Amino acid sequence: MENPIARDSAPAETTTTEFQTLIAPWVAEMYRMAAAIVGADGAEDVTQDALVDAWRGLGRLRDRERVRPWLHAIVANRASKHIRAQRSRPRLIAVEPDGLPSVGARVAPDHAAEIANRESLDRAFATLPSDQRVCVVLHYSFDIPVAQIAATLRIPEGTVKSRIHAGIQRLRATLTEDER
Repeated sequence: MENPIARDSAPAETTTTEFQTLIAPWVAEMYRMAAAIVGADGAEDVTQDALVDAWRGLGRLRDRERVRPWLHAIVANRASKHIRAQRSRPRLIAVEPDGLPSVGARVAPDHAAEIANRESLDRAFATLPSDQRVCVVLHYSFDIPVAQIAATLRIPEGTVKSRIHAGIQRLRATLTEDER
C-alpha cells in the first residue's frame, strides 16, 4: 500500500526520510503534549493529525532549528480542534460492576482517594476552554516560558499570562466546588 503521507503536498526537495529525521526527536513529546491537553484517549489521533499537518506545512517552516516550537503550535491547534469536536459529542461514561475480592483473596492497597483526586483534576481540566488548556499545559507540564509560548502560538505575552491565570483560577474554583 502506498504511504499516504508521501502523496501529500510536502516540499519537493524534502524526502520522507528527511522529514522523519527532522521530526523523530519530537514525536514522543508531541504525543505527551497531546495527551496532557486532550487526554490519553485522543492523544494518538491528535498526534497523527499533527504529523500530517507538519508534513503538509513543512514548506512554511523557515528555520529548521525552530522545529520544536513549530510542532508545539501544530499540536496545540490540533488539540484545540479535537476538544471542540469532543464537546459537540455526547459523553459516555463506563460503569463497571463492583469487583469484590473472593474469600481468602489478597486485598490490593486502596488507591480510591488518589483515583478520586485524579478524576477530580481531570474533570476540572476538561472544563477549561482549549486556549487556556493549551497555555496551562505548555507552561506547567512542559516548562515552556511565557515568551516562548507567545511566539509559538503567535499571540501577545499578556494574552498567554491571562490565559494561564484564568485557567488556574478556573481549575481552583472547579476543584473547590467539587470538594463541597
